[in-house]
Amino acid sequence: MRKIILSVAVAAMALSTAASALEDIKVSGQAKLWYETDNAGNTAANPGNLFNKTDSSGEIVFKLGMTGKQGNVGFGATVYQSSSMGLEGNLINNYRTEVTNGDMFVGEAYVTAPMGAGTTLKLGKQELNTPFLFTETWNALPNTFNAAVVTNKSVENLSLVGMYVGQDNSASFKVNGNVNDQIFGGALVAGALYKNNAFDVNAWYTHISNAVGTTASTNATGTNGIVEVSSPLGYTGGTVVNAYWVDAGTKVADINLRAYATLFDVKANADSTNAFALSAGTKVGDFDLFAAASTVSKDGGHNVANVSTGGKKSSLPTEGVYTDGVYVAQNDSVAVKAKVSTKVGSTGVALQAVNNTNDSVAAKETTEVDLFLTDKFGDFSTTAILMHRSFKDNATDDLSGGFYARFIVALNF
Repeated sequence: MRKIILSVAVAAMALSTAASALEDIKVSGQAKLWYETDNAGNTAANPGNLFNKTDSSGEIVFKLGMTGKQGNVGFGATVYQSSSMGLEGNLINNYRTEVTNGDMFVGEAYVTAPMGAGTTLKLGKQELNTPFLFTETWNALPNTFNAAVVTNKSVENLSLVGMYVGQDNSASFKVNGNVNDQIFGGALVAGALYKNNAFDVNAWYTHISNAVGTTASTNATGTNGIVEVSSPLGYTGGTVVNAYWVDAGTKVADINLRAYATLFDVKANADSTNAFALSAGTKVGDFDLFAAASTVSKDGGHNVANVSTGGKKSSLPTEGVYTDGVYVAQNDSVAVKAKVSTKVGSTGVALQAVNNTNDSVAAKETTEVDLFLTDKFGDFSTTAILMHRSFKDNATDDLSGGFYARFIVALNF
């Protein structure tokens, strides 16, 4: 017994010594319920019913994060515990991100270190925010990346960014349905971000070597094997992508103006895809007003959206909730968006409408109207998104047109 007590005492002293060497320890977390239902469908086989488990999906997620440092070296880690809480078969039919029920995931695990004057390295699994490789937070769980990011801020008002991105976990979280984490042979990204009191400019270059990856699989005979899986880009191994992005903003009178331009060049295609967009926002009394328009070239054969998730979301300002990169960032799409937001008492209220036309693909012609309601009750934050989608193509409208409702309740600490 004495040996056990002594061992515990020694271990406690060692832990105390190690903890005292760490600085700026910060712990944060969240418990979140994510639920969505819809009445989409207008056929006998797919009638669509609100709050029917067949037409509903949901998930409960617990998130715990920690950051700190020891000397000049910093660290960060975030873990997620996902669960259906037994809702499947009762309130929902689909587990939101289709991960294994009850699995725990490491969303982030990185270190940071200085590399000279004004230069910092961030290495490991982390969230990214670049035009073509970025973390999407709309779903119950986010996608993150294995990457090395170097940032230099030695010049006033200018941030220079260079990164290598090797993998992401969107496959694990089924954002795009791909079963392969190695979705490209590696991406090199360079960015220059300048901002002063009069204007700001962000310029990005992304180079992707689109190698085909491998993943463990089970074949028809039930034995484990290795199969090749192509990336969400949809091209064969070795395809090279060079993508360019520039956005710039300024304020004229009381109007915030922003312009966007991008070019996405795939070696396998004869033509490149380009896109342009404009946005404007202002405040009138208690109302915030926003409008945007975008256009994507007919040629090029590729969307200008998030490569990591197969083009689910994009960086264009015309996106809605569902009318996102799958629509507004596609070849031959022209989109417009209008949004007004205000506060009624303690409740945030926003109404937006998005219309996307596409002369090449009838199923991409859609209109979406969204109402957002946000509030806080004690320590609980709530979000309700009420959406209506319609499509010009009758077959698509029968399948996906209708009313959608999404509810998110989060407890943050």
